[in-house]
Amino acid sequence: MAKAATDQIGQTADKVADVLTGARTDTSGLMSAVIAYMGDAGSPGRRDLHDRARRAGLEAQVTQWENHPTNIPVGEDVVTRLIPAPVIDRFSAETGLSHNATIKGLSDLLPHLSRLDG
Repeated sequence: MAKAATDQIGQTADKVADVLTGARTDTSGLMSAVIAYMGDAGSPGRRDLHDRARRAGLEAQVTQWENHPTNIPVGEDVVTRLIPAPVIDRFSAETGLSHNATIKGLSDLLPHLSRLDG
């Protein structure tokens, strides 16, 4: 019970910090981290994303983003299906964004995949 309350307080504090710092709208650092991860067409990050997309039934969506980028964000569930949790954690640590702000930022960035070639 105490852990649940502590987790709730921590999540609320993250949300407040994200609003105060503009973390949910400032994705420049996150974009740099994603560009480094995605690399070129044959990079490990891009291959992993495509493998995960194939397994999740999202390969057509990823191909669509690469051929026709869109400004329509994806759901957070799509982010967590395409990007491994340790990578999301690394992005969060590298950028100083909370976990939630990192996922939100990724939901905005993923539809721009063709523009993220290194």
